[in-house]
Amino acid sequence: MSGNWVKIYTTTQLHRAEIVKAVLEDHDIATSAMNKMDSMHTHLTVGEIEIFVDSKKAIRATHLITKHDL
Repeated sequence: MSGNWVKIYTTTQLHRAEIVKAVLEDHDIATSAMNKMDSMHTHLTVGEIEIFVDSKKAIRATHLITKHDL
């Protein structure tokens, strides 16, 4: 990741993270995800998936997440 990226969303559900990424990217906001889930124990909710965006677009991204009730 280059630039000033900030975490704007955290979840333990992979499908919710993918939906957030898709909504943001549909609005021309580049995203990066960091999956901290334990891949050996997928049945457990150990760890989180974090979504990052450029700090210049963080307010807009947060507004979109709220607007779409994500």
